Amino acid sequence: MLRHLLGILVGIYLILAVSCQSRSFFDMNCPQNISVNLRKCEVFVESRLYFSDFRHWTSELESVVKVSLDVTCSSKGVFILPWPMKARGLIKLNVKGCVLAEYFSESLTPTNLKDELLELSLENCVIASNVKHSIDAFNKPVSQEIGCGQQTLQRSVWRNISYTNTNDMADITIDDFLKFFSSLDQFLNRIIQIRYRCKYSYLEYIDESIGSIRSKNSILMMTAYSDFPKLHTFLWTYNGYSSVPKELTDWRKYFPQLELLDLSYNNITKFNFLGAPFTNTVSKPEPLVIDLTYNSVTEIPVDMPDYLTGSVAIIVDLTGNPLMCDCNFLRYKNYVMHALKIFQKYKNLSRITCHSVIMHRKIQLVNYSNNNC
Repeated sequence: MLRHLLGILVGIYLILAVSCQSRSFFDMNCPQNISVNLRKCEVFVESRLYFSDFRHWTSELESVVKVSLDVTCSSKGVFILPWPMKARGLIKLNVKGCVLAEYFSESLTPTNLKDELLELSLENCVIASNVKHSIDAFNKPVSQEIGCGQQTLQRSVWRNISYTNTNDMADITIDDFLKFFSSLDQFLNRIIQIRYRCKYSYLEYIDESIGSIRSKNSILMMTAYSDFPKLHTFLWTYNGYSSVPKELTDWRKYFPQLELLDLSYNNITKFNFLGAPFTNTVSKPEPLVIDLTYNSVTEIPVDMPDYLTGSVAIIVDLTGNPLMCDCNFLRYKNYVMHALKIFQKYKNLSRITCHSVIMHRKIQLVNYSNNNC
């Protein structure tokens, strides 16, 4: 939640239609599989859907019943979805193509509900926020329930999420803007001083790709007061990053079980994934695969051989980068050929190419040689 406060943008005013969902609405859209005590809800939103109505409906179900909720919106569909999205028995929430309104409206109100959500997926959604309400949120202490969200999560997807402002710009004064940015500075300082820690003991998969506005502090805020002991897949593609955040350089410290780090389709020019020494890393037979395909990498680290000698080997895929046929590329070739002797299933790396200025063409890695290095 705290990271998404940083994504609030100034935008257009949203005109929303009003409707309300009755108990019969959810009874009809949520058939029950009696054998597994599961009700699977599939809802298409033409105008407006209130999560509070859904939450009230689940509160009247038998306590053993679990619920999954899939929401898809039309181009005018709005889902009133306050963080931390808790409802009794809700274990899976998928939302696609919606405007998410009143997102921070319950940020100061305890839900008195336990964490149950296992899967959360928000795709192609717009979080609509009131600037003045956001300023208030920045200035208030954040509880662990709000700061962490649901720590039972196993899978978390925030893909192609953007932000807009619901204020009429004529109502936003210079003082409001100054107050906002002042609050932002104070907010970032408070992050480091948070007393609680979020322990995502079951979270194995994160996808936070395609961010139209991605704060440079996003991963700092993700790791400053949170633990991810089981995370094995982290997708961070199409986010416009030109460098690798320090927290990903030091992945051993923050994501000790990581198996795939996908940073493809960014603008990264150089990398370092050895990071600072970390004594608690457990040796693993399988490598960490780092996908840097289709970035802007031109420089290969001189310590590339060390990527294969640590407690966890590191496979770096540079397919589609503007690599020149030079000593840099030869260093990468030597690393790849050594890696393929250990991990043969990554043989696609041998087809990576460099550009030869002399020959005016691309040369595959496996065929490249250079006697001047």
